[in-house]
Amino acid sequence: MNYFNKYRVVFWIMILMIVVNISAFTSFFFYYRANKTMVSDSASCSGTCRFLNEQLALNPGQADKVSAVNKQFRERTQSVVADIKNTRTALLDELALNEPDTLKLNQYTEHIGELQKKLQRAAVLQFQQLKEICTPDQCLKLSAIYSEVYGCPKMGQDTGKHRQQRFGKGQEDRGCGKNP
Repeated sequence: MNYFNKYRVVFWIMILMIVVNISAFTSFFFYYRANKTMVSDSASCSGTCRFLNEQLALNPGQADKVSAVNKQFRERTQSVVADIKNTRTALLDELALNEPDTLKLNQYTEHIGELQKKLQRAAVLQFQQLKEICTPDQCLKLSAIYSEVYGCPKMGQDTGKHRQQRFGKGQEDRGCGKNP
C-alpha cells in the first residue's frame, strides 16, 4: 500500500469523526436549550400546581389561574410557616431546660395555635378560590384531594374500629364529608 493512500484513509476517518462530534455537540446544545425552556415554563407551576393539573385535568386557562392562587397562598403563608417553626423551636428549647417555665410554654402553645388558625384560614380561602376555577366534576375531585390531605374519611367509607372506639356507642361520628 502506498504512503499517500494510507494517510488518505486516515484523513477521511478524521473528517468523519469531526462531523460526528459536531453533530453530537449541536444535538446536545439544542436538547439542553429546549429542556431549559421547558423547565422555566414549568417553574411558575410548583409541585402542588402540577399535581392539581394532572388530577383535575385542568385546561391551560384554569392551570394559569390555579398557579396564581397557589402563588398567593405561598406568599400569604410563608411567614406564618416560618413563625410556627421558630416558635416550635423556642418551645422545644424551653422544654429541654431542667426547669422549664410553664408560663412560657403556655405562651408558645397559644401562639402556635393562633398561627395554625391563620394557616387554616388561608387554606380555606385557597380551597374556595380553587373551587371557583373548577368545573363541578373537578370540584368533586378537588374535595376528595383535600379530604385525603386532611386525613378525613371519604363519604360512605367505613370508619373502622378505631373510630368506633373513639366515638363509642350512641355517639355520632361527625367526620369530614358528612352532614351534621
